[in-house]
Amino acid sequence: MRAQLFYDGNKRLAMLAGNKIMISEGQGIISVKQKDIKKFYKLLIEFYETNNTSAIKQFLYNNCIDGMNLMIRRYV
Repeated sequence: MRAQLFYDGNKRLAMLAGNKIMISEGQGIISVKQKDIKKFYKLLIEFYETNNTSAIKQFLYNNCIDGMNLMIRRYV
């Protein structure tokens, strides 16, 4: 999140790219529920200001990751 990979800061595109990585690794998707938006933004600002990832990581892990782990077989 801190790297701001997209020049215009497009949150939807950034979330889409992040979820592509999550899905390809069998880790579900990141989805912030409407009821959690204020808390998410508060933690995001705290992260930007302090570079401390612990609080936002814990919040995302506990509240925002949906899906299941999949074992993906790769044939060479």
